[in-house]
Amino acid sequence: MFEILKDAAKIGVGALWLSKENLKKLTDNLAEAGKASKEEGERLFKEMETAGEDHRKKLTEFIDTAVKKSLDKAGLATKAEVEDLKKKIAEMQAMMGSGS
Repeated sequence: MFEILKDAAKIGVGALWLSKENLKKLTDNLAEAGKASKEEGERLFKEMETAGEDHRKKLTEFIDTAVKKSLDKAGLATKAEVEDLKKKIAEMQAMMGSGS
């Protein structure tokens, strides 16, 4: 499940990145062809770039939430939980006088 989500994230982010590059080419081409002024092209690019960033943030949040839900369902410990357990074990070993 995690691998599927990770692959979907890569595809989604890659598609968004390509769209940004293609949008820049499109706005530049419109300006060169005289169908839009350079200022209009830049404004359109900035607006679409901002929208793309918003979509990327929403996609990242969605993926983070989905991964967390999947991990919770699987009952896997988080890195922080494992580190906390390691610390507690070390404390217990120190109390017992065992250095191993």
